[in-house]
Amino acid sequence: MKRTMWPRIAVIAAAALLVAAACSSTATPAPGSASPASPAASAPASPAAPASPGASAVASVGASAPAGSAPAASAAGPSQATLRVGWSSEPDTMNPLTTFSTEANEVLQLVYDKLLGYSTDLTPEPELAASWETAPDGLSTTYHLQPGATWQDGQPVTSEDVAYTFKTIKDDSLGAYAQWLGDYVGADTPDPQTVVLRYAKPQAFDPALAIPILPKHIWSTMDAKAIQTFTNDQPVGSGPFKLAGWKQGETVTLERNDAFWGTPPVPARIIYILYGSEDVEAQALKNGDVDVLTEVPPTVWDGLVGATNVKAVRLPSFSFHHIGFNVSDDPGSKGNPLLRDPVIRQALSAAVDRNQLVQIALAGKGMPGSTLVPAGLGEWHLDIPADKLLDANPEKAKQLLDAAGYTDRNGDGIRESADGKPLEFRLIAIESTGVDVRAAQLFRDAAQAVGIKLDLATLDENTLGSTVYNTTNPDWDIFVWGWDSAVHDPDYMLGVPLCSQIGGNNDVFYCDKAYDALYAQQATTLDPVARKALVDQMQQMFYDAAPYIVMWYQDKLQAYRTDTWTGWQESPGGLVFNFTRDNYLKVAPAQ
Repeated sequence: MKRTMWPRIAVIAAAALLVAAACSSTATPAPGSASPASPAASAPASPAAPASPGASAVASVGASAPAGSAPAASAAGPSQATLRVGWSSEPDTMNPLTTFSTEANEVLQLVYDKLLGYSTDLTPEPELAASWETAPDGLSTTYHLQPGATWQDGQPVTSEDVAYTFKTIKDDSLGAYAQWLGDYVGADTPDPQTVVLRYAKPQAFDPALAIPILPKHIWSTMDAKAIQTFTNDQPVGSGPFKLAGWKQGETVTLERNDAFWGTPPVPARIIYILYGSEDVEAQALKNGDVDVLTEVPPTVWDGLVGATNVKAVRLPSFSFHHIGFNVSDDPGSKGNPLLRDPVIRQALSAAVDRNQLVQIALAGKGMPGSTLVPAGLGEWHLDIPADKLLDANPEKAKQLLDAAGYTDRNGDGIRESADGKPLEFRLIAIESTGVDVRAAQLFRDAAQAVGIKLDLATLDENTLGSTVYNTTNPDWDIFVWGWDSAVHDPDYMLGVPLCSQIGGNNDVFYCDKAYDALYAQQATTLDPVARKALVDQMQQMFYDAAPYIVMWYQDKLQAYRTDTWTGWQESPGGLVFNFTRDNYLKVAPAQ
């Protein structure tokens, strides 16, 4: 998901779980995050993040309860306590099919259920599906729904809701979820509690781990156009919490769903509190005004280490920050058409020093970036040889530009194209994300050193998001933003630049049919070694085309009070702001 930079939302690998597509008398997960190492072994973890006072790093994922078992309940029962969460950006919408922000996804994963979820050790666990089994040929998975599950308006949850959700996303290519349904054939609903999802080919990743199930009786009253403009201000889900209020610019409040099918969450409510300043947010934690922070900038995080009743944690993440180029060739695009030339993008990639970005903007709490798949996904990440990297090489940048005919023709220090158009571009970043603003400044200076002028402006996140994702008339040139992977598998990030995701996740309007073909192939390749080769090829192709400059893979820096809530489980990807919701359900008030 897109970060506030997911604020669409890495450094240490968590092992990827290979799930066999085989029928069993006990519930088994459908194909999930297969390790590229071997069918029998999980991917080895990447080197652990450097230790620092007060920080902890989760180096790998350990064994979990048998697949299909219910999530472990908290030892504490339901309380009347409020969990207060501090963040620096707020949701863009409450529509799960149109959101681009990690904040919205964070809230909506507590309101809506998926069929399957992730535990804190990132292994699949039941959500709306109490159990499931995959057919021997891998072409279908049967999900048995939680008995007694109801929507928050009192209507029963049935297999028809699941079938409707998948069909609507597939037929109308709605949102980022459509990338997983290219081979989806349809659903059988033999009874209200059973749904069989069928595919033309076996799936390497099970979409049930990602797609929120929607109530048919509400959403089926709208056509695709109406869904795309639906704000969903009063979402009706089946999850553990329900939306009680959203004061835009201030707070989002969730209340426990007393009719939830599962173990009741311990917190009675969750309040997300918006702070305009990262320093004020950190001070609020020290003062006891909030209980946990979704993300903490590196220099601010250092100030929380050792603070009274505060624990600052440094965890692996599945995130990166990047520089994105508007490469749209649509006649309505208002982006500078010079950026369609990959030579200019490659030169800018070569000009910027990613290690400098990490050391200055991140205070060393991350690693230099390169490809689209975060380093936190372990062996799925392609390591590009040092001599093939476009990084920290301004002379190489100048050579590329000279060879392509971009020279300074009038002596003003800015290169021009052969027809006299200056290499001058607009650069935008999120004003509340200090690391991105600092990175943008360093990028601007690196570009200037090779004869390219960047005019930097800062915007609030939702304004930047609506500017970037304006598919009709995208009026921007270059942005600094970032991504959090929405699942524990490379498939999500690989799907971002698909042609079909223009209007969805695709934030730079990149489109390459050869890339799309490789995506479709890897999505149905169950052998992890063969799939790894395809995933590597895709990463190299996208890196060479350079619609992104991946600046870094950051550590997930968070902090929480130790005297208000206890039982936080440190998980790869974060305590919160992660694709597991378990900590929200299980933390308990401190005694």
